[in-house]
Amino acid sequence: MNKAVITGSFNPVTEGHIYLLEQALKLFDKVYMVMLINPDKVYEFPRETRFEMLKNAVKGYDNAEAAAYDGYAADYCKSVGASVMVRGIRDAVDLAYEKDLRQQNLDYGNIDTMFLVTDDSHRYISSTAVRRSMHD
Repeated sequence: MNKAVITGSFNPVTEGHIYLLEQALKLFDKVYMVMLINPDKVYEFPRETRFEMLKNAVKGYDNAEAAAYDGYAADYCKSVGASVMVRGIRDAVDLAYEKDLRQQNLDYGNIDTMFLVTDDSHRYISSTAVRRSMHD
């Protein structure tokens, strides 16, 4: 079974995250949506709320599973037998950032990264933009 991991803070889950999941499910037998815990980051939503949102978001997908993890993404990948992380790319800024992460994950855990380019309807969606619109 080929498995992939999609990580994020999911603060909150967006249509862009779901688009990425749906594209990954076309390529992999199992996709884990993993909420990473960063103790140095300030979140809009508490950990429990973010995880409930994530679980609800993946509920309708048979081959998707939500998880929360307090550690390195590459370690989570190894724990579930996934050798690939899937990351969404919206623009050149995302690509530059994600290329650096890809190399770190290869060096640290021999975990590769597959980049999926978002379609135009999801290009400007981000958790930050969604949070801003919630306060408008």
